[in-house]
Amino acid sequence: MQIRCPNCQTEYRIETVALASADGLARCQRCDTVFDVAAGEPIDAPITVEPLMLDQASEAGPTRSNAQAPAVSDADDLPFEVPDDLEPLEPSPEAALDVSDALGEKHSIRGPLYTTLAVLLATGLGLQLAWQHRAELLRQYPQLAPLCERLPCVADQVHAPDKLRVLQRDLRPADNLPGSLNLSARFRNEAELAQPLPDIQLSLIDNDGKVLIRRRLQPGDYLYPPPPDDRVIAAGEVITISVDFKDPGYLATGFILDFL
Repeated sequence: MQIRCPNCQTEYRIETVALASADGLARCQRCDTVFDVAAGEPIDAPITVEPLMLDQASEAGPTRSNAQAPAVSDADDLPFEVPDDLEPLEPSPEAALDVSDALGEKHSIRGPLYTTLAVLLATGLGLQLAWQHRAELLRQYPQLAPLCERLPCVADQVHAPDKLRVLQRDLRPADNLPGSLNLSARFRNEAELAQPLPDIQLSLIDNDGKVLIRRRLQPGDYLYPPPPDDRVIAAGEVITISVDFKDPGYLATGFILDFL
């Protein structure tokens, strides 16, 4: 508990058990005043018991307001007795979580796994880029040529619809089918390599450029007899096509050919 000397106002903290053995009397160490702790007044009359001597070790520090100071509870205010020989609690090594070992084990598994995946992805991407640019690599590094004995390093054909050049085209009424139109055209493969026969997109347009009809023609639609699936156009080869289709009427004033 906390008490104050009524003469010099020095504050002390003492145990209530020690105060009880002195009949509630205490002696201030600073001014040597004997006072009744409960009444908070000095004792001038002779005393028959030895008052509790207050020392510097029990002197209280500066007090704080109730809003700032935490609540202090004496051991005597507890609803149970605290044994004097109570051993202090210590953490158990068996119950402690070894965080470093746990994290180390997890990283020891994930680290190499992630590293391996990253290396595989980077290697795959590098091989894919090298394959796409194999012709340039062979020109710059001729020492790679022996690899082409086992790998098809040099392509024998390409897919380059933009290298198909229209040489001639015509759209007129079909001779043998009234109400139909005939599309005839000639185009050449200007790529350096052969390429598969393309699909042709035919679009009929009006004077404003609006698409009236759009049709996708496969090689079997514009060549007769239908070519095999592996038919290619050699470099510089010219293909002639002819297609009949229903006339949409006077609105159609032009057409567009696109190679797909």
